[in-house]
Amino acid sequence: MCDGQPLAGDSSRPTKTIHEAGAYQNLFLAVLPPAELALLRPFLQFCELRRGTVVSEPRQRVSDVVFIESGMVSILTTMQDGRAIETATLGRESVMGVLCAIGDHRSSARAIVHVPGSGWKIRAEDFRAAVDSSPVLRNLVLLSSELAVAQIQQIAACNALHSAEARLCRWILQIRDRIDGNVIALTQDFLSQMLAVRRPTVTLIAQKLQADGLIRYRRGRVTITDHEGLEKRACECLGELRSKARQVLRDLG
Repeated sequence: MCDGQPLAGDSSRPTKTIHEAGAYQNLFLAVLPPAELALLRPFLQFCELRRGTVVSEPRQRVSDVVFIESGMVSILTTMQDGRAIETATLGRESVMGVLCAIGDHRSSARAIVHVPGSGWKIRAEDFRAAVDSSPVLRNLVLLSSELAVAQIQQIAACNALHSAEARLCRWILQIRDRIDGNVIALTQDFLSQMLAVRRPTVTLIAQKLQADGLIRYRRGRVTITDHEGLEKRACECLGELRSKARQVLRDLG
């Protein structure tokens, strides 16, 4: 996504073509009218998002826009002592690098793939040209940016006000929404970093959720065993984030 490092999933292997894709899983692409899709289609290239790939660093120039199809990318804010906390999560409701449509945009944070998946990338200059010719795509830029800001604000409040247990439940369910599955690969080290709590705290919360029959956790893998129960234990931010995404997509469609 940024100059100076490969975009997640770039490889020498043959890439998936637009004709093999079928229906788009990225929610913005899925609701675009045919005329706007036709502006993007010739330039879209399938890419893999591999676990652990750093797709942007602060102050690096954004060279590609990525419509995420599956998986999850975490946006991290890092302190001078190296500690980091997640300030946003990006999935199929997201467009990474969208602000390059209005100029030479540079990333403001570190972004890393934590749940592997895939997406469609388009070079910044090609995306900018398409946006310049389409009011609908200009609206996409506005709405995608609005959704990203709303998520950052919601998660900032969540990190400050809600318990680690409620935030963990919210986080697990956000991943489930993006992978359509109940089995998630998550290590305790990763969870402690994302939630900004000590690893023993994560262990105690996971043990409690497992004892209550909501999840099964072993060997770095979380299996949701009671989806409804986990929803009840999650904080209100889960519903707020889902609601905002639905609203933005209605506005675009």
